[in-house]
Amino acid sequence: MAANIENIIKYRFADRKLLKEATLAAGASVSRTDIAGDVNGNKSLALIGDALIRLDVAHRSYIEGVGPGQSTLVLSAAGANDSLAALGARLGLDQSVTKNPCQGGEVPRVTFASTVEALIGAAWIDSGHQFDQVQSVLRALQLTEPFESGGTDRFP
Repeated sequence: MAANIENIIKYRFADRKLLKEATLAAGASVSRTDIAGDVNGNKSLALIGDALIRLDVAHRSYIEGVGPGQSTLVLSAAGANDSLAALGARLGLDQSVTKNPCQGGEVPRVTFASTVEALIGAAWIDSGHQFDQVQSVLRALQLTEPFESGGTDRFP
């Protein structure tokens, strides 16, 4: 399971606890006694990951001369919960998420999005705050695609 995620994001975690935390759904540790972890699951790491996605879009926009309006559109499309949730589902992250049993074995949209963001945040911490490592994860997740393809105009 962990190796699969690491293959998907093309990053190997030195601190396995960070990877475990990144895949822990909120409330899972309260609902089951056999699951250790914070009641908020991966939410703290997801906040960091969300900030890193925003930083990457702003940084790339500046370097490539993309105006603030266009970069906001890119961020709205690529960093939105719906986009991140679809990405998580497409990558099969539901097999790796430690689910909250109260959700009937399903991975809700918000949990998918939080997990994608949390993996980015976990890689940031694990790498010793190396932004180039985060950018590599973002590329592996295809979150830099609008810039890589020169297609920032593909977003409305």
